[in-house]
Amino acid sequence: MQAMEIANDALDSVLGNLKAALRFSIPILLLNIGVIGLLSYDFWQVALSGNSFGAQAILNDPFGTTRVIVIPLLVLVISLYWVTVAWHRFVILDEQPNKILPKLQLGRIWAYIWRLLVLVIVIAFVVGVPIAILANLFGGSGRINFADYSEALARGPVDVVFNVIGTTAFAYAFMRYSPWLVAAAVGRPISAGTARRATFWARKSIFVLAIGYAIVALIIGVLGSGFQFGFWPVDLPISFALRWVTFMFSISLLTTLYQKNVAVYSNDETIFLDAKESRKLKPEFYSRW
Repeated sequence: MQAMEIANDALDSVLGNLKAALRFSIPILLLNIGVIGLLSYDFWQVALSGNSFGAQAILNDPFGTTRVIVIPLLVLVISLYWVTVAWHRFVILDEQPNKILPKLQLGRIWAYIWRLLVLVIVIAFVVGVPIAILANLFGGSGRINFADYSEALARGPVDVVFNVIGTTAFAYAFMRYSPWLVAAAVGRPISAGTARRATFWARKSIFVLAIGYAIVALIIGVLGSGFQFGFWPVDLPISFALRWVTFMFSISLLTTLYQKNVAVYSNDETIFLDAKESRKLKPEFYSRW
């Protein structure tokens, strides 16, 4: 099954390069944790102790909100997409990291984030609004949280069903356009239209992957605290490991879709197909070699 082949290839790219995956991600994530800890440790120490007045006092200090929330959020976003862009470039271009950290290419990261924001906003509007209206008509709340079932599970089965439908539709549209993001990461930008047309032949497989994504997200939502033991030294590493595996698999899936749908390798040269060419080609032309 083509969808299973794509998923297996994505998983293999992580497991087959496990040392590289750890090397690309863990130092950046640890650096991220260190920076955020230095900036906001006092706030979280006070907040977690239950002293809400003390936490508010820290936020009310000059630059308090900036130090505790804005800068850590910015650092977190840059860290995540630093890893994402570096991993795309490693798998596709065989770009190796420096001695400790991958290359920080802010231009590529910004291009990736900008396209991601546009894609998410457009899909959320085009997909989310009609499904939210339908959910409301069928007795649901009309609130669609893509891939997050925590609220839907509390509200009832109608909301769960429509959140599954919304998550599937969102994931399908996102994967159809995902080569637009990856192409920016590797420095060979293509149009969003080219990305969509390049994935046209694999639309059925992508739809199956989208359904799988929605179901896995639902299972994780149902399990909820099933992975929690009530002892943070155990819960924290488990949560971190699960999130790391999910994150690396997700970006590897986007890399695999790009490789199979947009880039064609021949004599160490990369040929990027325009919209008309990619639409004409048969699926066999994109098979991996």
